[in-house]
Amino acid sequence: MATLDKKNETVVAPFFKNGVTLQYFNVSFESTVASKLDTDYSGYSGSNARSPVAVALEAIAQACSIEVIGTVQNNGTGAGRDLRIAVAALGGAFGTDTWDGSNSEDFATYLTSLVTAAGTRQGVNLANSTVTSYTF
Repeated sequence: MATLDKKNETVVAPFFKNGVTLQYFNVSFESTVASKLDTDYSGYSGSNARSPVAVALEAIAQACSIEVIGTVQNNGTGAGRDLRIAVAALGGAFGTDTWDGSNSEDFATYLTSLVTAAGTRQGVNLANSTVTSYTF
C-alpha cells in the first residue's frame, strides 16, 4: 500500500475543541493520599473521615469546572501526593485577577487558598497543600 504525502499539513498546538480551554493544575498534598480516596470511618469520625482528595476537589469546584481528574502520581518526586486535574476555562486560560475579591493573584494561587482553607481530613492537613499550574 502506498502512502500519500499531505501537502501543507499543519498542526496547531494547543488546540481546544468547542472553544473551551483546558487549563492544567497539579494538586500536591502534604503526605500520601493514594489510599485516601474514599471515606474512612474505621479510623476517623465525622467530617474527618472524608477523603482529603474529595474535599480538595470540592474546594476547587467552587471556582471552576473540573473536567479531568488524573490518578494520584505513583512515581517521581510527588509519588502518592500529587494529583493532576484539568479545568474548563471558557474563552482562554484563567489569568491573574482579584479572584478572592481583594488580592490580585494568579488562578493557581487562588485555588491553593480554597484548598488550604478546607481543614484536616484523614490526618492530611490541607493547609499544607499547594496547587500549581503546569503545561500538558
